[in-house]
Amino acid sequence: MPAKPIIFSAAAALILALGGTAAAAAPSASRATCMLLSDLVMMQHQMRQFHEMLKTGNDTGEARRLRNWLVDHPQVDLRIRLRRAGMQSYERSTLDLITRYKSLLEIQRRHGRRKAAANAQRRGTETLLQVYAARIVPLPCNYVPPQGTAGAALSGLGKLKRLPRETVIAGSLLTLLLGAAAAFVLQRLARRRLRLSRRHPCALPCILKCGDYRFEARIVDISRLGAKVRVGLEDGQTVPAIAGDVTAGVTGLPPVEAQALRQDHDYVGIKFARRLSRGQLKTLLKRNAAQTVEPDAAVSTA
Repeated sequence: MPAKPIIFSAAAALILALGGTAAAAAPSASRATCMLLSDLVMMQHQMRQFHEMLKTGNDTGEARRLRNWLVDHPQVDLRIRLRRAGMQSYERSTLDLITRYKSLLEIQRRHGRRKAAANAQRRGTETLLQVYAARIVPLPCNYVPPQGTAGAALSGLGKLKRLPRETVIAGSLLTLLLGAAAAFVLQRLARRRLRLSRRHPCALPCILKCGDYRFEARIVDISRLGAKVRVGLEDGQTVPAIAGDVTAGVTGLPPVEAQALRQDHDYVGIKFARRLSRGQLKTLLKRNAAQTVEPDAAVSTA
């Protein structure tokens, strides 16, 4: 029997604790909003005083006080505080005024009061300040933005509309299908590239022409995209630099246009201007196999 009172007591304690936490959080949020509103009211007051100084010329430190306030309240900090308080609808006008008055302060410092006053009048800065003050000053210290209005969401666009469940499922399935199709295509492209770039060791004699040079060479490995060629010179001779467009002459094929990409002593890597067909590569590999078998057959006959 005593179990029920204990349960009820625990539940009551939990409710009181939650209520106390919520009550503690509410004053904290209210204090932050109150301090923010106080800063904004002070900002428009300093701007109004500076504007009066521009019109009357009676300077008692208004420019210095406004400049100090702007330094002590960076735009990024104000933007964060406005969003935390749910006051995004005031963000654009606040930052616009700050930008305008920073510009006026700089004009007043460089070109004098009259120039700054003319600029403020031309851009209608005083009218914007009056409209802003009419919105900010009447707000109570414990102002709470209405829910469901623009600015209640962090983006300032209001609550996002929920999508139907069928739309979410269809979108997920479409994403999976597109991902699978993209993976399949990429895999096929990778396999095709691998087939084209697969290198086959060989020892095919060829004539390599580069400008005025003509070398007797030997292809040591080949693919449909290019080849590695060893230039044969007499002992002690240095292979000249081979670069740019070259022509490789191989028995059984028309001259193959290529480009020399790299050179390491007497080895030259070339890339064909037009990749070899499967039949051409197969013909060259058969000829290489026949050249390799012929010496073995001669030794066996002997």
